Amino acid sequence: MRIRVVAFATAARALGASERDWDVAPGATVADLVRSLAAVHPELARDLPRLAFAVDGELGRDDRPLAEGSEVALLPPVSGG
Repeated sequence: MRIRVVAFATAARALGASERDWDVAPGATVADLVRSLAAVHPELARDLPRLAFAVDGELGRDDRPLAEGSEVALLPPVSGG
């Protein structure tokens, strides 16, 4: 399945792009996608504990299943005051 990955801030730097298409196996979850990304881009692994994930515009957990054409956003923590 082809998934669209959209990354922001440190996640985009780790991936070397703010958007990327990625292939995953049918039935893959967000966690499977992220493991696959981190295997190719190890610098992403250090940011994973702090990232939130949105699938097709909805915040979700990493056990959420993906579908062909899903868009997954890798969201860094928000700070400010």
